[in-house]
Amino acid sequence: MAQNVVLLVHFFSGIILMVISFIMGVIPTTANANSFLKNFFRISPGFCFADGLASLALLRQDVKNENGSGVFDWNVTGGSICYLAVEGIVYFLLTLGFELLPPQKVSSIFANECCESIKRLCRPTAQSHSEPLLRSSSESENVNLDFDLREDIDVQSERNRVLSGSVDKAILYLRNLRKVYPGGRHRGAKVAVHSLTFAVQEGECFGFLGTNGAGKTTTLSMLSGEESPTGGTAYIFGSDMRMNPKAARQHIGYCPQFDALLEFLTVQEHLQLYARIKGVPDYNLADVVMDKLLEFDLLKHSNKPSFTLSGGNKRKLSVAIAMIGDPPVVILDEPSTGMDPIAKRFMWEVISRLSTRQGKTAVILTTHSMNEAQALCTRIGIMVGGQLRCIGSPQHLKTRFGNHLELEVKPTEVISTELEYMCQIIQERLFDLPSQRRGILGELEICIGGTDSVPSENASVAEIRLSAAMMVTIGRWLGNEDRIQTLLSPSRGSDEISDEQLSEQLARDGGIPLPIFSEWWLTKEKFSIINSFILSSFSGSSYQGCNGLSIKYQLPHGEDHSIADIFGHIERNRNQLSIADYSISQSTLETIFNHFAANSN
Repeated sequence: MAQNVVLLVHFFSGIILMVISFIMGVIPTTANANSFLKNFFRISPGFCFADGLASLALLRQDVKNENGSGVFDWNVTGGSICYLAVEGIVYFLLTLGFELLPPQKVSSIFANECCESIKRLCRPTAQSHSEPLLRSSSESENVNLDFDLREDIDVQSERNRVLSGSVDKAILYLRNLRKVYPGGRHRGAKVAVHSLTFAVQEGECFGFLGTNGAGKTTTLSMLSGEESPTGGTAYIFGSDMRMNPKAARQHIGYCPQFDALLEFLTVQEHLQLYARIKGVPDYNLADVVMDKLLEFDLLKHSNKPSFTLSGGNKRKLSVAIAMIGDPPVVILDEPSTGMDPIAKRFMWEVISRLSTRQGKTAVILTTHSMNEAQALCTRIGIMVGGQLRCIGSPQHLKTRFGNHLELEVKPTEVISTELEYMCQIIQERLFDLPSQRRGILGELEICIGGTDSVPSENASVAEIRLSAAMMVTIGRWLGNEDRIQTLLSPSRGSDEISDEQLSEQLARDGGIPLPIFSEWWLTKEKFSIINSFILSSFSGSSYQGCNGLSIKYQLPHGEDHSIADIFGHIERNRNQLSIADYSISQSTLETIFNHFAANSN
């Protein structure tokens, strides 16, 4: 996109302006205006180059040689050459200034101010007096500053620790870092990051979590130098990123969310390029590159251009580039995105070794995978709406914010004798047969007849197909007609896979074989007994749904319901409830993250 824009700019500022100038110079009535406008057109190097070549060609054809003009006369190539010489120096110095000075977005700010000034000048006089042309710095900053000052106690403790200077071993720490994007005439300013304060110690992997739009990327952009903070600052390896951004950036390795690779450079050439940029001496260059190729298992791809790599290998290369030169601070923005499980585990091992290697490297990791955060991070901070809502180790967050336990129960499978007895009861009730044993299990594999066939007394169990009306009748006999109505009515809904499969089979075949229906009914009975037991035994518990053959509940965690009490109560009634196995766990990081995300507004 950027390349296309540059080409279009040079096309219009070069060729198009040259054609316009040529036409105006040919017409006698606009020749003088053209001579005046050329001084402005020559601000564009493209116009200088195109106009100089055109004038030289016309001189060669004696079109411009009426007065004996020379090649280097001002109206031939002299003016264009002089402008190009001056512009080469001026534009080079401007580029150098933008690269070396703090990135304050001077060009965009200047353009915005110019546009606003022109708009104000173009307004009627009455309006221009009602609004000042310039705002004071205090007034421009005092917008949308309201935010929740009731910080979490852990966040407040971290803020006090950093502001008091108790961060001796911190490689990176932020002090009231703030970013405000200016608004327009019809919308207020946007506060992207609110007074962010925390520290990252040596040998620590800090998980920086948050929903989309929470301010994570803006914070990382400020740390890497892409964005300038509105207020506050950050210290990276002792260097103030606002006062000395060049020194601060020398200590950072950054892996962006999207791979910033050069398509036609090989893997080895990428590593050599960035190693030289980071100041690795030539005598050590080959060893450093080889170490990274081996560490990230990229040796067999070392001579391949980057565009031929898979998504996972591209992420490996991006992380390797961030880590080359052993920077004390490494920022990884979703490093394992697009990787298969094996490659993801490999990447986790590399990151874990990095953060624990001699305790000299601090890693800031952003991810949407709670498993990844749990596996790698020693501390986690969750951002919501530009503010840090909680901070601490994964276990601390689960203990403090996980105010409930998660119970998963799996009932025993329906055994053959239970299924045989259930089928016999339903068959006898349907045909009013006398009680007698049938070879049900031996007949289960008998081919089921057509859907339009009417069951008879002599039909085997496998041949009996229950229609929707027959199922409602059976449900009424068994004392739970509502269960059948839930199955038959999609609008009433069910979160269980078995219900959905049974409903689809009924719609497709027009009936359900008796053994399948009986097994489903017995399974639902077990679920119902377990559900009633859990909800009545543990006050405040709630049903969370089914996952295959497992039932999930949330149980309150406190003195009234300790883990030991829950285990004991379930274990005493396990056989009676037909429970095959069960598990009790703390709230997961994903549950806690979803809780904060749900309250983001």
